[in-house]
Amino acid sequence: MEKKTIGKFIAALRRANGMTQKELGDRLYVSDKTVSRWECEECTPELSLIPAIAEIFGITTDE
Repeated sequence: MEKKTIGKFIAALRRANGMTQKELGDRLYVSDKTVSRWECEECTPELSLIPAIAEIFGITTDE
């Protein structure tokens, strides 16, 4: 089974919702470069952003 990372998960959710990195970044008050860095596994979102990410995509924070 392939390990699913938070960056790949965010990228999949973003694409499934027809959202660009810039649109997601704007909603989270971060740059599109930051979203790109998450998706490329260079870093992860700050813990304080997880509830906002979950709300945007209609998922739980546990997911």
